[in-house]
Amino acid sequence: MSETLNLVRMGPFADFDLDKLSLKLSAKLPDFTIQVSEPLDTPEMAFDSSRKQYHSTRILATLEEYTEPDTGRVLGVTSFDLYVPGMNYVFGEARCPGRAAVISTYRLKTKDTGFLEARVVKEAVHETGHMLGLRHCPRPSCVMYFSERLADTDRKMEGFCSECEGKMKMIEVE
Repeated sequence: MSETLNLVRMGPFADFDLDKLSLKLSAKLPDFTIQVSEPLDTPEMAFDSSRKQYHSTRILATLEEYTEPDTGRVLGVTSFDLYVPGMNYVFGEARCPGRAAVISTYRLKTKDTGFLEARVVKEAVHETGHMLGLRHCPRPSCVMYFSERLADTDRKMEGFCSECEGKMKMIEVE
């Protein structure tokens, strides 16, 4: 049975087309029905004025309020600079396992639109993997590898390695 993954823009956002991301994710995550949902306002409660960044865990709480178990999972996409305590920045964060994740294009941007598209798809697949319960993979080419910097993201595939793919097949999508 197919589960829904709702893509939702958060705040003003113009650097990536969610319809394009929906098409890419449909190919990478065939067990999901991908749909673009209505945008959400800027999550002001997540803004840390001392850092001039948005606390991604607080954004996850907002996204969890947005989705109910019967409406599938939600992936927020934003152009805000994200962080979690103890790190300078993150490209995204997800509940693992859970129903909510967020990614940001802020640090993925490049003049090469092909690189930007690949980076966004990789981060979206990565965070969706976390929502399904997958942990970080030690293989640098796997989409589930932890990206500490852009070079890590650029080196990864847009899909799962054979071991993570096997784990995905064992996860029953609701």
